[in-house]
Amino acid sequence: MIDINFDSVFFDKVFPVLISIGMILWIYCIWFLNKYDKNTNRLLMLLILNFYYVPFYLFRIKRIRKENRIKAISEEIYDSDFIELSRNSIIDTIGLWTSKEKQLENQESESDFSKLQELIQQWVDFYRIDKKIIDEAFNDSEKELLKTFDNSVSICIEKFGDDFPKLNEFQKTNDWKVLNQLAIEIKKDIE
Repeated sequence: MIDINFDSVFFDKVFPVLISIGMILWIYCIWFLNKYDKNTNRLLMLLILNFYYVPFYLFRIKRIRKENRIKAISEEIYDSDFIELSRNSIIDTIGLWTSKEKQLENQESESDFSKLQELIQQWVDFYRIDKKIIDEAFNDSEKELLKTFDNSVSICIEKFGDDFPKLNEFQKTNDWKVLNQLAIEIKKDIE
């Protein structure tokens, strides 16, 4: 008699509660799949295997949330620190273009590239990164000046191709004067 009473309590009260919880979890899994996990074929598994697949998919949800949390943290670090680092690198490179003396000091170190090529490559490496970073790091007037400077550098690159002159010779040309004036103007505007 006790077993029959226990069975009726289980099927009358406990089982519907468990089914309701399972149904809620199943609906949550389908919602999560449609929002965050669209590129997988898990929907088929959730529809065919219903409640049987829910525990496995809940484990997947936990893993996806952890990955998203890590991605968000890394993007925050990337955004704040990398933007500041990029801005400082560009400003330092502009500082090199403003002064003959700084350029000549750097020329004394040994390198496979000509110093002019190295200066240009340094500019290209720091400035021609993700446009989003440049937009975040500089205001509109600074971006316009940097774009003008970049266009002038591009003209020099096209003009010289792979045959860059020595830095001493380049400093005597009109191209260097234009780049130097632009760099001085940018330096004044930024500081």
